[in-house]
Amino acid sequence: MKEENENNKTVRTVEYAMVIIVLLIVLIIILPSLNKIIYNMSKDSAVTSTKNTIDTVKTIYTNMNLKNEVALPFKAVFSKDGYTFYENGKKVNYELTVNIKIEGKKPKSGSITITEDGTVTVKDLTYGNIKCNQIKDKELICEK
Repeated sequence: MKEENENNKTVRTVEYAMVIIVLLIVLIIILPSLNKIIYNMSKDSAVTSTKNTIDTVKTIYTNMNLKNEVALPFKAVFSKDGYTFYENGKKVNYELTVNIKIEGKKPKSGSITITEDGTVTVKDLTYGNIKCNQIKDKELICEK
């Protein structure tokens, strides 16, 4: 009777070990795909947030230009503490800039510039570990 219980315990232990080994193998196979999915989701989120931030900066420029003459180039510089606007290289201190509302994530660093010819340049707009860049309305590129 005692020998049977010991054999059952041994068999159960081996079965549990095999289940754990199979689960680990499945995890090892799935993990790279899961990482790629998470990276692509982060990248898509950064692209969407960058486009929303560009639209917000354009709207703020337009609103500021309706109230006062705002010179180009118009630049929004983002940091972890917030944002600062510059027109023609000089800091802008209009009340309108206090209430910026960006749909999606706010960038931790980087800048968006509206140039004299109206094109938009994005430089190192950072969301987590993803940086987005765009030169004069060309394709928006976001990557690690």
